[in-house]
Amino acid sequence: KKNGCKSKKAKSLQHGGPGSVGGKKKKISSIVAVSDDEDDVLDSSESGADQALDLELLHEQYDLEESGNGDDDDDDDWGDGNELQSDSPFANDYHAPVMPTECIQALLLQGEWEEMLNAKKDRWRKKQSIIEAKRRKAPLHDDGNEEENKMEDGGDKNGGSGNKEVFQNEEGITRRPRVFIDGTLGGGGHSQAILEQLSAGDILISCDVDPEALATASKRLVEYLGTSDYILDYPVGYEKVMGQWEEGKPMFIPVQSNFRNLLSVLAKVRHPVTGNLLFGDRRKRQHHRENGINDGEDIVEFPYGANGMLLDLGVSSHQIDTGERGFAFMKDGPLDMRMSGSSNNSASLSYSASTLTAADICNEFDEGSIVSILRTYGDEPRAKRIASAIVASRPLYTTTDLVHAINSVTPTFARQRRAGLIATCARVFQALRIVVNEEDGALKEVLEEVAPAILCRSGSRHRSSKRQQDLENIHDGILAVLSYHSMEDKMAKRVIRDGKVDLFGSRRGGSGVLERDLYGNIIADDNDSYIGEESSLTPFEPLCKPRKATDEEIAVNSRARSATLRVAIRI
Repeated sequence: KKNGCKSKKAKSLQHGGPGSVGGKKKKISSIVAVSDDEDDVLDSSESGADQALDLELLHEQYDLEESGNGDDDDDDDWGDGNELQSDSPFANDYHAPVMPTECIQALLLQGEWEEMLNAKKDRWRKKQSIIEAKRRKAPLHDDGNEEENKMEDGGDKNGGSGNKEVFQNEEGITRRPRVFIDGTLGGGGHSQAILEQLSAGDILISCDVDPEALATASKRLVEYLGTSDYILDYPVGYEKVMGQWEEGKPMFIPVQSNFRNLLSVLAKVRHPVTGNLLFGDRRKRQHHRENGINDGEDIVEFPYGANGMLLDLGVSSHQIDTGERGFAFMKDGPLDMRMSGSSNNSASLSYSASTLTAADICNEFDEGSIVSILRTYGDEPRAKRIASAIVASRPLYTTTDLVHAINSVTPTFARQRRAGLIATCARVFQALRIVVNEEDGALKEVLEEVAPAILCRSGSRHRSSKRQQDLENIHDGILAVLSYHSMEDKMAKRVIRDGKVDLFGSRRGGSGVLERDLYGNIIADDNDSYIGEESSLTPFEPLCKPRKATDEEIAVNSRARSATLRVAIRI
């Protein structure tokens, strides 16, 4: 140029840019730049529908991305098929639990978790004392309403029904038996960690929809197994495991059910020794108590509810590593993705087993529906192009067929982060899996309805001082949610913070935007209520900030890299 300034191209040539002969950067002839309306990536010149997929090359690319940054915060496990590390706590060839130490310490309120809860209770007591002092000064104060001070969930004038047996621990302190719920049994890693920390008389109920997981975990935990009568559908090749529980040990009860159905399922579960109902029908008991009905129902062992619930969301390691289940795109197998397995008998259907498969979605859904699925549940930027490729590649029967369809419009390698074939397949498979198993609807139900109803409430949050004294010895209800991608974590966060997933959706019994006060708190109405408490939209209070897996655990178990643990207390 006349003013002496050189153009960008001239500067690039002078300093050895990609266009110069002696430049340090070399241009790879097999890769060309491609720009479109969705992203700007590097596409392979050999990419196409007829391209032969090299799985070894994909494994090498996966290893490169793992060693590079490992940023898989929003996607579920990639299904790489790597063998589980034996150094992981409570891991075996079937399953490696994620963050077991943090989960168990939170459920049992050990270590720092106990200190955080005690500090929170101190704040509650100070606030409660101020409220009661103001009530005493009120001219219409009445402290003689004894019926409101009765113990909840099964209590009567004579002290209430329930488990009156107490046990002594090693320190000689007497306490009531406790009951915990593992909503996602999987390989039994978390359940084993919980059982090893429980005392005599305590009970752990673990549920899962996968009959193979239930049979494997029952065999693994046979020394704690009280009964296997609640496993409805044993898979082929598995024999019914007989319990070997002995007095002086905690008891393990596996239940075949989706955690969204736990309220109705647990209402029928009985103690293997006493024969009493563990929880009973809490909704029916609440209705009878409100209307003064006494029908002489059975004795309930735990009328106050469960002491803790653990939800380890997502897919288990065994399901990823088993190609026949169709979860992993690194392994060839049928496009199934049902967590309940391929059984379609009457016993399987009784606990809401899914009949929809990933192949049904790919072969029968229209292109617009597939685009919506990929965008909603996978945050996939190429949703439209991938949906068109899936429709054009029909019929699809195996995971390899689906990967070929994705690869026809997706580069094997990409300049942008998380835009290559590996990450794209992970998002697509994740979206299909969520729809097949209705994971979003099930998670919403268990967080909004099941957990608030089944967990016992903290005695330190009740208004009446007498009621608080009655419930001081009742353990607090702890909810621990372990999520692996943004959709699950957001749902858990909203329920713990606001009590509902859809803050701007319809209320129960009404519709419209939820009303908030000047400080942003949700204002409850008559339609927002939970079992056994006053009208409230916030049944939980967070116990701490969300936790992530440590670097040491990620080095041993790479699938823990995207895990987020949220812990809340039932109030």
